[in-house]
Amino acid sequence: MEYKTLNNGVEMPMVGLGVYNISRRETQRVVEQAIEVGYRSIDTAAMYYNEREVGEAVKACGVPRRQLFVTTKICDPCFTRDETLRSVEQSMKQLRLDYVDLMLLHWPVGKPAVMWQALEELYNQGLFRAIGVSNFYPNTFPAIVNGARVMPVVNQCETHVLYQQRKMREYLSPYNVALEAWSPLAEGGHGIFKDRTLINIGEQYGKTAAQVALKFLVQSGVIIIPKTTRVERMRENIDLFDFTLSDNDLADITRLDTGHNVTGWPSDALCY
Repeated sequence: MEYKTLNNGVEMPMVGLGVYNISRRETQRVVEQAIEVGYRSIDTAAMYYNEREVGEAVKACGVPRRQLFVTTKICDPCFTRDETLRSVEQSMKQLRLDYVDLMLLHWPVGKPAVMWQALEELYNQGLFRAIGVSNFYPNTFPAIVNGARVMPVVNQCETHVLYQQRKMREYLSPYNVALEAWSPLAEGGHGIFKDRTLINIGEQYGKTAAQVALKFLVQSGVIIIPKTTRVERMRENIDLFDFTLSDNDLADITRLDTGHNVTGWPSDALCY
């Protein structure tokens, strides 16, 4: 596993497991299997309704807590400090962990600046090892960083070979904020697994199209959290560190960028 040193000095695994849309019934099994395979980073959120099961898996897996990196997100549209604190408290009650490695504001809703100040307060108290944002673009990101006492460590956005977020990476660079990719395989659709460019490159290294797509992001410095419930896919998605894409490979994959998101969630339209 490779790690990225965030702007506050905390090291975060470059590859984690996302648990969006995994049922509560399956989540604990899936997370425990992922940790057994070698994952050390798990990404959940209040709106996924499986924080409790993630916390149970973390406690039951046998790996020391300090070796695991747990991310969650609050998504309530809070307008006051107290509302934000209550939202955080609910997530912590669900997880039943002493601390969270990374707490994110899931969306730019409510009053982000007020919510961010509350996260800064809890970060300084040691409840979180790092704080960041998700789905913030140049029309909303300044509400966080202008006047921030603690800079976000990541911005988690839809990012994959079809939507490479090159503008976002350039935008975040002066702030030393890392880009983290949700849906790094474009929801497993949109022809990504059958793309001839990815397949042909993969054949050079004995890798699948999916592995090439993920490696492109990791090699570009983007943290990824692919979701899967299948152990064989878990192994495939984390087996990225025994090959390096050439400059020609990177150039060919860069040309796959459509500049548009594919999931239907809010993106960077009219934000730059």
